[in-house]
Amino acid sequence: MGAWGTGISSNDTYADIYEQFIDLYNEGLSVADITKKLIYENQETINLEEDAPNFWFAIANGQWECKALDKEILSKVEHIINSGEDIRIWKELDATPADLKAREKVLSKFLSKLKIEKDKPKRRTKKRFYNSTYQKGDCLTYLMDNGNYGGAFVLTDEQKTATGTNYIAITTIDLPTKPTLNDFKVAEVYIKRVNEINFSQSIIKQNWVDQPQIGGFSAMIKNKDVDIEIVGQLKIYKKYEIRQDRQIGFGWTVLKSAIPFKEEYVKINGQTKTKLKLSKWTKKHWL
Repeated sequence: MGAWGTGISSNDTYADIYEQFIDLYNEGLSVADITKKLIYENQETINLEEDAPNFWFAIANGQWECKALDKEILSKVEHIINSGEDIRIWKELDATPADLKAREKVLSKFLSKLKIEKDKPKRRTKKRFYNSTYQKGDCLTYLMDNGNYGGAFVLTDEQKTATGTNYIAITTIDLPTKPTLNDFKVAEVYIKRVNEINFSQSIIKQNWVDQPQIGGFSAMIKNKDVDIEIVGQLKIYKKYEIRQDRQIGFGWTVLKSAIPFKEEYVKINGQTKTKLKLSKWTKKHWL
């Protein structure tokens, strides 16, 4: 079930199904067609006792939001709630008495809402897609907080996605004049020593690691504070592999502050032991 709270929407199943419902609604599908599609595609979820109630709650709420709540769906949800089926599942999953009481109130309030027809259907909104701000291989320079020019290298780009993300490597370039392509060819990626916190089987583990400052910069977040210039392009021969377990998102202003604060950061967290050059991706590596 993947619940993180007692709320109707506070679990993975509900969140996933409701998001799909609204996405399909915004694409122009009718509520009836959306419902049929989601039921057909989620039989495994529907047949899992602990997930089924959350599936039907998501469908019911999606229909209600669109002012098209089907009587059969309402009846199904009403049975799940009034029969105590949902609470029984929570008990079997070892929910605390406090959580059970809170869940009962949530269910009662949810059912009461469904029984009152919404004034207006949810407005359909067209989903927006973004192109990355920069192209893969772009060498970027900008004035930093210390008055010198810094450099960053664009490792990835994407077209028409939900975030339009560039993965960009911040380099250690720190020059009084604008860097050239030759400066980028020999540049190193800025690496910080960070204390990673991992959660494994309810145990918190901390581990100091050398973390390359390569992060995602989304086109959704407009850059208003950093004047960036493209010096030129370097060809990328090796694809940058995005680690799903260590994705980092950056705001554009980090470009101005990261390197100027480098020495102070080392004093606080210690010196790194590894080095990484941009040539890992921009130089041909023959077998």
